[in-house]
Amino acid sequence: MAPRLLDRLLLLASSTLPPCRAAGSMVAEPLPEASLAYCLFHRVNLNDPATWSQVGDLEEAVRGAVSSYLGADIGGLLPTGGGSENVLSALYAAREANGGRLVLAGAGLHASAEKAARLLGLRVVKAPAAAPGGATAPGGFEDAARRLRGERVAAVLATAGTTETGYVEPLAEALEAAAELGAVLYVDAAWGWLSVPGALGRLLSSGSPVLVGIDFHKHVAPPPSAALLASHGALLDPLVFEAPYMPAGRQRGLPWTRSAAGLAAAAAALEALGPRGLGELARRLEGLASRLASLLRAAGVEVWSRPWTPLVAFRAPRGAAERLRRRGWVLYPTASPGGLRYVAKWCHSVGDVEEIAGLVVGVA
Repeated sequence: MAPRLLDRLLLLASSTLPPCRAAGSMVAEPLPEASLAYCLFHRVNLNDPATWSQVGDLEEAVRGAVSSYLGADIGGLLPTGGGSENVLSALYAAREANGGRLVLAGAGLHASAEKAARLLGLRVVKAPAAAPGGATAPGGFEDAARRLRGERVAAVLATAGTTETGYVEPLAEALEAAAELGAVLYVDAAWGWLSVPGALGRLLSSGSPVLVGIDFHKHVAPPPSAALLASHGALLDPLVFEAPYMPAGRQRGLPWTRSAAGLAAAAAALEALGPRGLGELARRLEGLASRLASLLRAAGVEVWSRPWTPLVAFRAPRGAAERLRRRGWVLYPTASPGGLRYVAKWCHSVGDVEEIAGLVVGVA
């Protein structure tokens, strides 16, 4: 008799690589509370809060928790599925708000930003880069803004935690460039939001039009789970669409019907940790990444990243990736040839980091 479908699915699930072992991935092992909440709300339509009033409660819980952690009152929050939806939504809202057709972006922008700009008919102008890892050169936003004076710029885009090296671009400089150009500042903080709460809080409290994208599934929740934050609620108005067939008569966000599971997971994880727990998590992740970087440098391995966020990018010795795979660890390649990337997760221990370092250099 052929195995039942459920049996086959259980077998497939049991053989998948856990996020903890996919140590180069930016997808987290979710907290148990987040996984439970995800399952409880997977049937609820996030875009129908008139029917499921719990959606509004969850949104306010997330908004309050994030506000407390960043130390800023958030003018508006839109639940989303991840960084790609965040940047697409932010650039759309900025384009609709000021009619601009240009985006000034830092050198470390994510590929999803270029894709979003292409979909929206926007042209991306990059600030000059300085090695290593595509980091934006000092004064890069200022120089690029000077060249774009007189142009209609929809948004200035800065990245807080680049995929390549974890670099946090000069956010205050990007804010000044946006003000000079009459543009909305969008900060892609999908990965780095946990590490730079004070900087993001200052941006959102600056009085300028600022949008910030953060991903909960990078650290504590199952995917998809993210949010687009706004310094002023009106910045999100272009993302409200008429839907006369729905009880509320409208829907928020670019996607239509979607599950509230990710929002519930974020609310549960944030409540479980609280602002103090989030800070402790950030420090733990930074400690793990710093330990790995120190071990690799001591063994003569060239480390490209610095302690911006809990990510370690390095030039991998020959055979490192295969040695890691044989022991069940997966580190991801970098855009720079010959590189590997480690991303610290709450489920890693110091012993895990030491094992990874030994495998990289070939002594474990």
